[in-house]
Amino acid sequence: MNNLEIDSEKGKQVAIILFDKFNSNEGIFGQNGMPEDILWGSDLSDMGHKIGSDEHLLFITMTVSIDYQRDADKLWKAGRETMGDKETKWLFSPDIVKNKSINEIIFAMKKYGLSQKHKKDAWIWKSVSESFANIYHSDPKNLIRECDYDAIKIFNNKFDIRFKQKFPFFSGDKIFPLWIRMLHDNIGFELKNLEKIPIPVDVHIARSTFTTGCLVGEYTGTISDIAPKIDEAWKSVMSKVKHPKLTYRLQLDEPLWNLSKNGCTHRRGNICPKKKQCPVGEFCVDNYVSVSSKIIKVTSKIIHEKSSLDNFMLK
Repeated sequence: MNNLEIDSEKGKQVAIILFDKFNSNEGIFGQNGMPEDILWGSDLSDMGHKIGSDEHLLFITMTVSIDYQRDADKLWKAGRETMGDKETKWLFSPDIVKNKSINEIIFAMKKYGLSQKHKKDAWIWKSVSESFANIYHSDPKNLIRECDYDAIKIFNNKFDIRFKQKFPFFSGDKIFPLWIRMLHDNIGFELKNLEKIPIPVDVHIARSTFTTGCLVGEYTGTISDIAPKIDEAWKSVMSKVKHPKLTYRLQLDEPLWNLSKNGCTHRRGNICPKKKQCPVGEFCVDNYVSVSSKIIKVTSKIIHEKSSLDNFMLK
């Protein structure tokens, strides 16, 4: 039985605490960064790279295109190593990739473990590269300019069947909004209508949504099936948040991801060994929560506040 309710009041408190902790020196479990924040080379200024450069944009765009069912730390580490090697750096140049064979791409992606499902990942990489090369002259900025730096216009491309065919997986429900967030957070683009972009739901976002009790009840199923409800939950939460800096739900992606990655992932059933050190441990549910990339099983009680007898007194 799937019976879920959104606890937006609890979610409001969770959202504010996590956002403030993540954006402080304290961080969440001592962490306030993401795997994609680190670039190739230990010092970008020494390497001649600049945050927001064309190379940086292609690095982010191409690496995130295969960010499905992957360990994020390993994926981005492989991306950095591939980008930093003169023999494999061409993978981040769409105009070069489009003229390479699948076997050449597979061989290059294997060197540092950039690909996991070698043939499938190479096919995605080549397809996305060819589309950026042929349609946008190998520059993702042309897609962004075409959409007038409007996040919702960029996002709505994913509903165009032709776009989905040309950008397989990259245009998916998780990866595409994730890329839009990275355009703003990592590359530095000022985008309009970010508040209209759904939160990209992966195993970590799903887990932290359930363990904090922002979405409660019973559910057994996949992440893809529950993703719209999770996004609805955080949209509802943000309608109640009054915070000078936290203004749209996409800003919760990184705090929620870190909460799960460094805390909730250690949870077994209804017990979390990290609860005492958790900034939102007071909201941690005591019921069964199990979230993996394949299946989610949740049994958390829905508690309705009892109305005070005063409400029924005749005046």
